[in-house]
Amino acid sequence: MAVSLARRRAHSVPAAAPAGRWRTPVAYGLIVIVSTLVSLARLPAPAIGTLWAEDGGVFINDVLKNPGLRNIFSPYQGYLHVVPRGISWLVVKVMPIDGWAIAVTVAACLVVGAVAALVFHCSSALSENVWTRLGFAAVPILVAASPEEALGNLANLHWYFLYLAPWLLLKSTRTWVERIILTVAALLVGLTEIQTAMFLPLFLYRLRDKTLWGPRLALLVGVGAQVFTTLSFPRTNPDAQPANWLSVFYAWFIEGPSAVVFGTAGQVARVVTRFGWVPVALTAAVFIAGFVVILVRGGLRERVAACALLGGSIVAACAAVALNFTDFFDYAGFDESDWAGVHLGRYAVVPSMFLLALLPLLGEVLGRTGRAATISVMTVLMLVYFFPISVGREFGPVWADFLPQARQACAPSNAGPVTIVPIAPTGWIVKGVSVPCQLLK
Repeated sequence: MAVSLARRRAHSVPAAAPAGRWRTPVAYGLIVIVSTLVSLARLPAPAIGTLWAEDGGVFINDVLKNPGLRNIFSPYQGYLHVVPRGISWLVVKVMPIDGWAIAVTVAACLVVGAVAALVFHCSSALSENVWTRLGFAAVPILVAASPEEALGNLANLHWYFLYLAPWLLLKSTRTWVERIILTVAALLVGLTEIQTAMFLPLFLYRLRDKTLWGPRLALLVGVGAQVFTTLSFPRTNPDAQPANWLSVFYAWFIEGPSAVVFGTAGQVARVVTRFGWVPVALTAAVFIAGFVVILVRGGLRERVAACALLGGSIVAACAAVALNFTDFFDYAGFDESDWAGVHLGRYAVVPSMFLLALLPLLGEVLGRTGRAATISVMTVLMLVYFFPISVGREFGPVWADFLPQARQACAPSNAGPVTIVPIAPTGWIVKGVSVPCQLLK
């Protein structure tokens, strides 16, 4: 009876963060620094020096057109992007123009490192074990799908914020410093990623616990601002087609379990064309089985976390394809030639991250031996795909290489007021950054 009562209490009261060095600012700083360096190591040198899509074409261009700080609240495609716009403003104001691209890449990796540190901290709500928590924190740094499009640029930071969101909502705050940090983080997450609204049901978990209210209310404010923005400035997507809902259903199997286990789009294509959907279904079955084990053997907090992780993976994958549907995502209608062009880009990042996070959670439920096994499997899955086979901007155009040409274009007395410095990807709707010639002289 006493043992049963103690066990129930253990599952109902969040574990305190472990004492000692892991709670010191130095330790968290090391997590940020190491995570940043590891993220940069996954990107080839040309990619680090190249501006990607919205980073240059929208965010930096908007700073150059409207240098006021209020610009960080300007909508783009129906949403707020406060953190990317804020970093872009800071880079333009502080850094010399030659270093803009590198500064943006480093800043983006630094934010991902901060996400890792926050996840490590917040995961103390589920585990006191350092290795389990490092497993949760390593996910955004080492997930296989991220270098292709998401890692190292501002335009895709919101995916990492989506991974951070449930952790912020599950962690009770014990000091005023912790409360301020997590509340500010939650507000910035909400003001950058509208899809964090999918985690609002987590408010029902320990609803009356006031130590959880700060980050939750902050996220609610951010989501509310996002909803107001998208209603006032609706998103437009003229290329979107009516969704094939069978393909939307298939999307999670491709962007989630297959992306984690098979690692690359080419490998996923080869598996499906040679063996059909059976291997894909089996990879999904493994994660679903782990989810069921957590529901059966875990306590309330583990069950809630598991539902948030698996649910977040499924919703993120299906929503991305449903809202942006084209023939490119019509998996149900693919033939062999279509599979040859399949792509695991930014839409695979979040589904993969949430599934990977199920593994250390499963280990926590299974105990010491299970923890070692699941962390080992997770480590293999992440490290074997550490070096990506392709990165979207690995072939440039390298920002600094085109600045001499831009300066030459601005040199004549009859030169125009601006010159275009190209960005990646080539052929995107915005050709480059419209740099005022006065900045180049």
